[in-house]
Amino acid sequence: LTSALQDTQVRACLSDDVGESFRQELISLKAELKKKDSVIEHLDRRIESLESQNDALEQYTRRNSIRVTGLPEVEHEDILDRTLKIVNEDLEVNPPISIMDIDRVHRVGTRNPDRPRSVIVKFSTYRARQSVMKMKKNIKGRLPSTFLSEDLTKERSTFLYKARQMKRQKQITDCWTHDGAIVFKDNNGKIHSGRTLWDCENLLASFVKS
Repeated sequence: LTSALQDTQVRACLSDDVGESFRQELISLKAELKKKDSVIEHLDRRIESLESQNDALEQYTRRNSIRVTGLPEVEHEDILDRTLKIVNEDLEVNPPISIMDIDRVHRVGTRNPDRPRSVIVKFSTYRARQSVMKMKKNIKGRLPSTFLSEDLTKERSTFLYKARQMKRQKQITDCWTHDGAIVFKDNNGKIHSGRTLWDCENLLASFVKS
């Protein structure tokens, strides 16, 4: 065996056989990895799709709600009564919103002495919510530090925050929300709407590239 291994021709044959074996094994491993990469890519797309569907569902559950930020907190406040006064007296909603039009109202978040917690107002109907949102600009002259906005999911709030940063950096002209969708106006005056997480992410990426 030792003598055979020292033979040049035998060694060449063994080298060819071993090399071919390695090549076949490498080809097999590459094919297997490619197949696994394809499965992983499919699962990633599926996860993204499910996340987007879950976000859309969560946003839909918020369609009757608005978020009030900047409203100073008062000790032992009656937040329902304060909310009714804001929408009927400051916003001048007509016909007035009654207590029957509000399903629930409460502050959210951890108490902070330097900043009031936001108020979530959930209306009984989408129509009542819309009647308030249509008059939200009236609050500027009455309560300049208080703002009304749509109640967005965490992901959509993040996209809106990024869009506002882009607006400050003049990468886009304007941004706002409409029924849970993030709306962008590019520097050419064209309007784009992101209704899913994919939409928003792709739009933000396209504005950065441009």
